[in-house]
Amino acid sequence: MTFARSIRLLALLSFSLLLSCSKKPASNERLHAVASIFPIYDMARTVAGEDADVDLLLQPGQNEHHFDPSPKEIARAAKSKVFVMVGLGLDPWMEKLAKDAAPEAKLLQVGNRVPTRPMPKDHVGEDEVAAHLKDAGKEDDDDAHGPMDPHVWLDPQRARLIVKAITEEFAKADVAHAANYRARGSKLEQEIDAVDAEAETRLKALSNKGFVTFHGSFGYFAERYGLTILAVIEPFPGSQPSGAYLQKVLSVIREKKVPALYSEPQLDSRPAKILADDAHIPLGTLDPVGGSAETDSYAKLIRFNVSALEKAQK
Repeated sequence: MTFARSIRLLALLSFSLLLSCSKKPASNERLHAVASIFPIYDMARTVAGEDADVDLLLQPGQNEHHFDPSPKEIARAAKSKVFVMVGLGLDPWMEKLAKDAAPEAKLLQVGNRVPTRPMPKDHVGEDEVAAHLKDAGKEDDDDAHGPMDPHVWLDPQRARLIVKAITEEFAKADVAHAANYRARGSKLEQEIDAVDAEAETRLKALSNKGFVTFHGSFGYFAERYGLTILAVIEPFPGSQPSGAYLQKVLSVIREKKVPALYSEPQLDSRPAKILADDAHIPLGTLDPVGGSAETDSYAKLIRFNVSALEKAQK
């Protein structure tokens, strides 16, 4: 072999080595995912563990129904391979974001992976929603969530199915760590089972199982634990109910001797406070989404709501 040929071969080997070091195989790329709301994010980050990065788009305290992502949030979403959202009309902004920022990413709508129920029509609130949509010219719109109730995570038994769905999507997207995702997912399911059993025991002890919610977010929770929603204070999220409607709710409160009312951290609490003052009953808080210091995990969120009902409904 001539000296010149040896130099060319050495240069070629060096260039190949440089390429192999600067560009890792796709299979070794770290999985990035993004979730729309806190309870889904908490499940996803628990399943991800140390093997993947999960970002939360909607920060605690914001209204899950309306969200306008910033350029920074769009940039975070653009690097994600899996988008995890609820669907069922709750977070349509997430679907648009995925389409625009990362059209090749997997879009997981967990609401499609669990049994669903229609938005309730057997309590005060149906007429107000219909009137609101008619006034806005949206009688055929899904603006009031859509026909199905999207708050599926508030039933721990459905939450277990959500964990399964997230686990399998992560396992497909990152085969190298699939066993780890499945192990953490299985452990999380067991933890959710324990919280569910605890909540069932505690809520069975309530002497007053009828309560008034701020908006229609606790249907699955009530169904799971044998509770009855007597009325909804704000049937259309983010829209002040009429005075006539509030009077109807007040009549239900007095007739059923409702012991307390509840606001939600994500929405304006004034309608609930007005009613609580008129009825001379305390105003508590039920949180459907969580993410604060008191509700910074899914288990804490369920226990927070159980405790809130125990304080007033016993």
